[in-house]
Order: sequence, then structure tokens, then C-alpha cells
Amino acid sequence: MSAEARIPVKTPEDVWTFTQRNVPLWDILEFFPRESIGPRGPKDAPRPYEVKPLTIETDLGWSFESDIQYGSWVFRPRSPSQPGMMKWCRERGLEPGDTIVFAKSEGGAFRVRLEKGGAAPQG
Repeated sequence: MSAEARIPVKTPEDVWTFTQRNVPLWDILEFFPRESIGPRGPKDAPRPYEVKPLTIETDLGWSFESDIQYGSWVFRPRSPSQPGMMKWCRERGLEPGDTIVFAKSEGGAFRVRLEKGGAAPQG
């Protein structure tokens, strides 16, 4: 399995979705542990395993813990006022041509960083 997972920001519509709705993780789900997938909502039956939230360390100096919402395939929390992917996307100033990059970090955490359009991959 790759040490990084990448989500391209291709269009202005992607920018809107990522900053106003959330970042869909469908294409990179296999990058995260299966146990990080939680129930869709609080009224849904629990998952058939213990859900283990992920720690996401951002390149903006703050981090958040989240599971991945079953069916929607996004991180929680979903509010842009709370530390999470939508807040990170807004604060990073996403533009078409950028790439969101997730990398495995020490201790089981994950890092997220932004590569601006046309940037070479960083190690």
C-alpha cells in the first residue's frame, strides 16, 4: 500500500464541495484502516467492530480526531466552525489544480497537506 493518498481538486465545483460540504474519501478509503469507518448517524446500529477514530494532523498546526462516516465516506465533524476537513479546506484556500495529500504519520496518525497546482510531490 502506498505511503500517500491523493485527492485532486480538479474544478471550481470541487472547491465548492470541499469547502461547503466535505471532502469525499471514496477513492482513497483503502488508505485508512477499516476500523475507522463509523456508523452513518447516531440512530444507526453500531458497526460490527470497535470503531477507532483517526487523528488527522494538518499542515496548519492543528489536528482533529474523526471516524469516517459510513455511506457518506467523509470525516466528521462536518461543521466548518469545528476543526475538520471543511475548515482545513477553507483555511488552506483550495483552488482547481491543487491536490490534497494524506500521509501516514508516526503513532498511527495521518497528516494532511496541500500541494498547490503543478507542485512536485514532496517526501
